[in-house]
Amino acid sequence: MKICIVTDMEGLAGVSDWEQCYATDDQDPRYAHGLTQLAADTNATVAGCFDGGASEVVVWDGHGRNGQKAFTRVALDPRASLQRLQHALPIRLHGLDESTAGVVMVGQHAMAGTIGGFLDHTQCPKEICRFLINGEEHGEMSQFALHAGAYGVPLLHVSGDEALCTEAQRLFPWVASTPTKRGLGWETCELYPVDDVRARIQREVAQAIGRRSVAQPWQLATPIEITVEFGWSAFADKLAAIPGVRRLHARTVSWKISDPRFIYNWPSADWHPAA
Repeated sequence: MKICIVTDMEGLAGVSDWEQCYATDDQDPRYAHGLTQLAADTNATVAGCFDGGASEVVVWDGHGRNGQKAFTRVALDPRASLQRLQHALPIRLHGLDESTAGVVMVGQHAMAGTIGGFLDHTQCPKEICRFLINGEEHGEMSQFALHAGAYGVPLLHVSGDEALCTEAQRLFPWVASTPTKRGLGWETCELYPVDDVRARIQREVAQAIGRRSVAQPWQLATPIEITVEFGWSAFADKLAAIPGVRRLHARTVSWKISDPRFIYNWPSADWHPAA
């Protein structure tokens, strides 16, 4: 049984400020601390997968700042296989296919605009105000669930702040969640005891895998409409010039995708949305 894991950093146990996720200097001790938390949460998740009966575990480093190099600096449980996210058309998550029993998210954050979400955002922090799928606001958790759903694979478990866990319960009630902290403001939070959190992650991931028969792949009829509201109009200007993109407002653009795996791809000279 294969389980696939995608990681992020904002929702990790032990991460409590922006620089631990985004410091520009690779040697910044705050960023090094963040990577240490990433390894600890991820390895607890990997352990939970094997406790739950997995025979194969695939991990992708999904935090963009890391450049897919985090696990060259901190150790991943050797039982897991580290694979790459390939920026293709559509984006390819190597190892994800119809043989996958389920997917799991580590260190995830709430969608942009979430009150009480710690470092809440969708894809581009401080740029995107709202990201909508078929007219409903969604975030990165939903993007991943939709991409995996294209292969018939369900999202089983997420770990992150309380706001992320509430989002999961509202959108995907079959998805188990483990809270790591409570957001007090955009960049402030109350951390929960990290050892307790990681013990819970390991235990609750295993339990979620054991209940996977009740999980549902998130699948939508195509075409699927994507709408993005930016913080200012310059971002919308660039996208609105691409065929297939509609300008709804000075800051808002919309397009349709014919394949849910294109949920991660942005309109560009190389890829035009469905007409």
